[in-house]
Amino acid sequence: MRSVKVLSVFLIFAAVITFLTGCNSAEQTTAKLAYQQGDYKKAESEFLKETNQNPTNEEAWFYLAMSRAQLGNAAGVLEAMDKYRALGKNSFRQELTEAWGTMYDRGYKQYEDGEKIAKTGKDEDAVKKFQESLNNFEIALALLPDSSFVKDNVAALNNRVNTILVKPVIDKGVELEKNGDFAGAIAEYNKGLQKVSKGSGAYEVIIYNISLANLKWGEKMREANSEDPAYKEKYQAALPYLEELTGSKDKDNKLNAYELLIQVYANLGMNDKAQDAIKMRDQLKDNK
Repeated sequence: MRSVKVLSVFLIFAAVITFLTGCNSAEQTTAKLAYQQGDYKKAESEFLKETNQNPTNEEAWFYLAMSRAQLGNAAGVLEAMDKYRALGKNSFRQELTEAWGTMYDRGYKQYEDGEKIAKTGKDEDAVKKFQESLNNFEIALALLPDSSFVKDNVAALNNRVNTILVKPVIDKGVELEKNGDFAGAIAEYNKGLQKVSKGSGAYEVIIYNISLANLKWGEKMREANSEDPAYKEKYQAALPYLEELTGSKDKDNKLNAYELLIQVYANLGMNDKAQDAIKMRDQLKDNK
């Protein structure tokens, strides 16, 4: 994760003289004083009143966003910044850059603190710190949406949090599989799905485990009674997860999905699809 150091104090008191001068409404004057004094909740309320009365007031929209940033309201920052950008003036570009840097540095420091806590084994505390970091990165992204590496940090942190949250579920599921309790393992993995974001790295790990547990279960059923076609139900249960996994951005996850799909298609009599899966697997291996 990339660190960015910006010499600023979030413009709380920067250029206060220009900030407090000019002809303003009562709401805006009150809002500015509240902002200067660090009463960001009141500043937000008064700037919001001003923007409702005067939706073309660029300064009010900008400092509404700044007030919300100080309150940790990422969604509110994005809403106000969208209105600010829509006016097309961009009068506060320097202040915006400095505010972005402060929020990014704050998020990065919290990320580092989270990693230190994670090394002590206090996962719950680490997740809280990561979530604080994530919120500040999201605020930074709301301020400057074109910050591609901030987007990467947000994605990486989401995966980090998801991985920590689902680790106990995965560990328990694997243990149940070892004891032959595939139904119990799959139930645990499904609990994990409720804790993660669809498409995240942790999500893909879980659906792969669900698929694999179903295939092991199906194979056990077939070994017990090869004449009973009920085992195919387990292959069918694994199918949608594996097909979804072929769309993964992770090449290893895609390769693993096709490896299992070859077995699934073959056991379900889908021979053409099995051949296609073999071709895709071989292509992925050649490109590794």
